[in-house]
Amino acid sequence: MRRTIKFTLILLAICLGLSLGLITLAQESSVSKEIKLDEEVSAEDLEIEEPRLLPDNPFYFLKNWGRGIRSFFTFDPIKKAELKERFANEKLIEVKKLIEQEKSPRFIRKGIENYQKEIEKIEKATDKIKEKPEENPRVDKFLNKFIKHQALHQRVLQKLENQVAPEVFEKIKAAREKHLERFGKVMTKLEDRMEKFRERLEKNLKEIKGSKYKNFKNLEILKELEEKVPEEAKETLQKAQENALKRLQGNLEKMSPEDQERFKEYIDKISGDKEKHLEILENLKFELREGLKEKAEESRARFRERIMEARERVLKKIQEKRCPEIEKPASGFCSEGRIIVEKDEKDCPIEFKCVIPAEIEIPSLPEPPERPFACITLWDPVCGENGKTYSNACYAKTAGVTIAYKGECKEKECQTDTDCPQPKCGPLRTIKAKCIGVRAKCLEGKCRIVGE
Repeated sequence: MRRTIKFTLILLAICLGLSLGLITLAQESSVSKEIKLDEEVSAEDLEIEEPRLLPDNPFYFLKNWGRGIRSFFTFDPIKKAELKERFANEKLIEVKKLIEQEKSPRFIRKGIENYQKEIEKIEKATDKIKEKPEENPRVDKFLNKFIKHQALHQRVLQKLENQVAPEVFEKIKAAREKHLERFGKVMTKLEDRMEKFRERLEKNLKEIKGSKYKNFKNLEILKELEEKVPEEAKETLQKAQENALKRLQGNLEKMSPEDQERFKEYIDKISGDKEKHLEILENLKFELREGLKEKAEESRARFRERIMEARERVLKKIQEKRCPEIEKPASGFCSEGRIIVEKDEKDCPIEFKCVIPAEIEIPSLPEPPERPFACITLWDPVCGENGKTYSNACYAKTAGVTIAYKGECKEKECQTDTDCPQPKCGPLRTIKAKCIGVRAKCLEGKCRIVGE
């Protein structure tokens, strides 16, 4: 009898272990499919053929000659821009193939240089296009295709960064930064109506195929573009981010608990800039926090917990960057504030800092119509004259605080000139003697020695 019970328990344990293992494998398989949908970009996606001749082939120069001849005899500015964009697509897929085939870093670097030159040529070709999308349907069609293709370029470059040796990584990273800059310039040059620009950008990103989590990747691209576009377009990019954040939040909240759980795995394994991923999660966390104030829904509270867990995974990934190791914050670090990653001049993280935005401390605000506007939760910090950091200018305005300067408030060592110790003249004079011609002044919260 005892043997029978023991055997039954062992059998149940084995079955339970197998069941849990199969569930884990199924979840991993599902997440892998979602990641593949958002990372894998084929030649077909960029509307070109698979490249047969790569830059490591001794006859590759003939391929470039053929491209040069086609370009030389193309006189229509729109057709020339389309041709240059096609060549850039081809050269990017060539780099992808070189890396997949584990070719010599020398050829990979050469392929990246070829790609960068082609991106520069697109920008020069679009300089010749004098008409706007509303004036010429061909410009409209080119710009829509350009946005889709260049967004896919970013996906390819982000994934390639994770597949190469350190000496090639820096080359790809630099190419990606330059690509973003030219991507932004071409878009805003051809579509200078900011509202239409936002609509066009959102529409084309939405049409790119992807997983149920693809708004997360779209948000990442929008955040990176915001840093590269001209100043007049930054507010437009922020509005597009706000819309994408709301779509992501809405999609995630409607998902099953299983799909929400998979989102954590997705964040953990998807390629891209982990600091940007952290910022998106922080924005999402604050968006949920605002919702919880209005209506404490149990499901939303549980989902916020999952976001916090996803954040833990991202912090670990940031810690593991190709940089000197830094200490990872304890679990639950900065649960009510925003985690800011402090970096050195080499773009390596050196510290995780917790910032509690001042609007969290604001008491209950008047109900509409006294409060005429709602603020987005995007992080674009400003320092108020009260010495407190607000998530963005809207929150400072809501609190009735004048903005002192953009960015987080710097730690102040002084408020007025009298807070600063005056310089001494040196060992040959009495300690109370003042130096002639110089004095300490309080400038932007720091004591500085200046001429009188």
